[in-house]
Amino acid sequence: MSQQEDSLISALYPPPPPFVKFFTDENIEKLENSKKGNDTVELEDEDKVLEFLTPPTQPEGDTYRSFGNIWQFNDKMPKLEEMGIEKLYKDPDDKSSSNDSKFKIQELRTLLKSLLLNFLEVIGVMSSAPDQFHIKIDQIRTILINIHHLLNEYRPHQSRESLILLMEKQIDTKRNEIEEIENTCKNVEEKIKHLIQSHVDRTGEPDQVQDIETQTAADDMLELKIDKDFKNSSSPSYTVKFEGL
Repeated sequence: MSQQEDSLISALYPPPPPFVKFFTDENIEKLENSKKGNDTVELEDEDKVLEFLTPPTQPEGDTYRSFGNIWQFNDKMPKLEEMGIEKLYKDPDDKSSSNDSKFKIQELRTLLKSLLLNFLEVIGVMSSAPDQFHIKIDQIRTILINIHHLLNEYRPHQSRESLILLMEKQIDTKRNEIEEIENTCKNVEEKIKHLIQSHVDRTGEPDQVQDIETQTAADDMLELKIDKDFKNSSSPSYTVKFEGL
């Protein structure tokens, strides 16, 4: 049973917990009524299921558990000494960003040279005393862990630069989209102007077109006035015949 629970906790996407079946409308109503009556009321034995409906309290301490793993509230990289690993490089005396970066680059080069030297020594040990090669292997492992730990200190800088690149890419994408929209609007305006010009060429001069539109609008207004007078007339036999101007 415990193995099944551990597998459920450590699964990447575990199934819903079994207490979700208690989230019914009836239980929610009971919980609201109990809170209205007394916030500190103790639930009876038959209402113990309502405890699953209340949200958990804020975790205390420095760690919390999620998906079977232990996480720190304040993300910080553990020190090599805390992990039981020998530290092969020194911390810079000046903590400024520029000097710290130069110091780390220098230390990485030193560790890389030590790694190459130890690799050559492993080859020599394997040819002369194969039973003692594990000592040099442990030293190489320590050097690699120090290199990895030193590189991980650049992660905040890497994430910041990655975010800057991502935002710049988004800005460029939006600018290109705006430019495409503006070009599309210009093309639409040009096509509309071309259609208007084509219509003018087919029907006549612009002044004639304007006169025709004015005459049409006047006719429409006169028809509306006559129709209104006809509806307001009290005589049922009143008719209007409009033959134009």
